[in-house]
Amino acid sequence: MDYPNRIAVQINMYAMDYRHVEHLLDHQIRVWGPMVDHIVVTVDTHRSRSGRYRGSNFDQYMTDLQALLTRFGERYPQLRTVLVDYSPAARKQVAQAFFGLDDIPVKAWDGGPFYAYFFGLLHADARYVVHFDGDMLFGGGSSTWVSEALALFAARPDTLFVGPFPGPARSDGAVRGHSGEHARVDMAGGPAYRFKEVSTRIFMIDLQRLRDTLGVLPLLAPNFLSRCKSRLLGNPPDAREAEVILGEVLKAHHLWRIDFLGESPGMWSLHPPYRSEEFYRRLPELIATVERGDVPEAQRGDYDMNDSMIDWSEPRARGRRHKRLWRLFKDRIGVS
Repeated sequence: MDYPNRIAVQINMYAMDYRHVEHLLDHQIRVWGPMVDHIVVTVDTHRSRSGRYRGSNFDQYMTDLQALLTRFGERYPQLRTVLVDYSPAARKQVAQAFFGLDDIPVKAWDGGPFYAYFFGLLHADARYVVHFDGDMLFGGGSSTWVSEALALFAARPDTLFVGPFPGPARSDGAVRGHSGEHARVDMAGGPAYRFKEVSTRIFMIDLQRLRDTLGVLPLLAPNFLSRCKSRLLGNPPDAREAEVILGEVLKAHHLWRIDFLGESPGMWSLHPPYRSEEFYRRLPELIATVERGDVPEAQRGDYDMNDSMIDWSEPRARGRRHKRLWRLFKDRIGVS
């Protein structure tokens, strides 16, 4: 397959990202722009019917997000914004490219993005794609991490995905919060781990290796309980989460994802697991802290931004199960 570009960054966004994009996209372009051919932001315009992906003020935030991205495009010629196309022709093109099918579900069973992820990878127009969600932060500031990633792909034909180190590194290189199969990898320059799982928050993929090794991906169906939940949520019951499918592919084909820090100063990722007014207010400060690398010791080894950096107690309480179920009930009966 011919690729118009060799290396691209592809960022997934949707309406509810609007409030953090102004600060985070600048940060992401500073980090990745010098290492890639271009940056593509794909904006998912399809709203889930219920659950945590539905969001409030969706239409207004979508309008505001598109206007903001237009301004970013005027400032950064390297940046291109593409609205996710849900037309039958576009859906067939994406489904054929990744699954060998004529169509795939718009959403996963839980209402999370599905088609939008694969649309984004296809429209990155590159063999090597650094994909991440629009809320990711990156520390270390390495200007050589991508070239090191390419060398890793070349040296390890059993590696389909790579990624920055998951969280700021501890002095002993240990990581926390990874429940699946993982093991330390001996690499020059800094700690590295290999995994049998994939997170759609952040990965770099060799799309040609995907096609040469697998051909197409399997469209895995959720289990019976998840299908029942999907009907309650009003979501398509036909597909497991994209990251679950990618992880199952690694297991089935004896492939790996490797997350590595790289040569000093290295590259690491950090994910904010919640949203709050304090988070939005302090976001410029949090970005500056990450870029400087002077994070609290308790944050090291953790890929999620934790309470050592910001107090998450209020949004954590909001996300408790009984409140999520009440939100779901209101979504399904049409009460805002």
